[in-house]
Amino acid sequence: MGRNLNVKTVANGLLAGLLAVGFCAIPVSAASAAGTSSASASIVKSAGTYVNNIRDYFFCDTSKCKKSRSEERTVAATDMQALVGEATLASSSSVPSSQKAVVAKFIDDVRQLAKAYKAYPKESSVEDIARNTGLIYYQSANVATDAYLLSVDVNGGSAAFVPWSVGSVAVLYAMQLDTEALASKTSTAADDLYASQNLEAEANSLLSDADGPNTEFNSLLVTFATIQNEVSADEIQILEKKKTSLTSAKVSSLILELSTKFKQIVDLQKKLSK
Repeated sequence: MGRNLNVKTVANGLLAGLLAVGFCAIPVSAASAAGTSSASASIVKSAGTYVNNIRDYFFCDTSKCKKSRSEERTVAATDMQALVGEATLASSSSVPSSQKAVVAKFIDDVRQLAKAYKAYPKESSVEDIARNTGLIYYQSANVATDAYLLSVDVNGGSAAFVPWSVGSVAVLYAMQLDTEALASKTSTAADDLYASQNLEAEANSLLSDADGPNTEFNSLLVTFATIQNEVSADEIQILEKKKTSLTSAKVSSLILELSTKFKQIVDLQKKLSK
């Protein structure tokens, strides 16, 4: 497959620097009654619980939850509707200026989560099911991060790295899985196109996540996501048989740079999480 073989070879090298990140529950906060809008207070009070219930249904890994799938499905559906209600209320409410950016991101993340949630049971192909599962995984985590940042503003204080990082770490994990798929020796051109499109979408999500309490970490996310976007855009053009301006040597250089930046992200994430 021409250039694609080069991407596969270098992507295998990138995997050596990746770290599988664990699944964690979302902290639930309580809103202060003063100094905020009713929409913000409602998000802070309830969004964490809604997200946890949705994630419990989709990513069940305990014997207890596996025995109550029907009940969890009902709870998740109800809570997804509740999250959409929170976002709808927030979109028509006046919130303090300090909360406008995070509320806007909350609304967008809920919209994307709801879209993937709605599409999930209707999809029939393995690729589409996997794509929506990935979207639900990291967009639910992004919603949780939004709610956490909003709770910090509502209640006062400073954001802590660990609860903030739930969203960005989930996106990075999704990117790891798609990089592994792209590096597979048995994948087809269609598989590679699917993985590259996912990586492009995930990189864009990561760019919007670079709003955390550590400026160095934010900068690394932006750099990594920007490079990934350049690589993925080139790979998509190749697979769609379109003209591209990047040479194979340039793509190899960019992917090696991705490996370096990802290792820096993992190392700093470990340090900041202690």
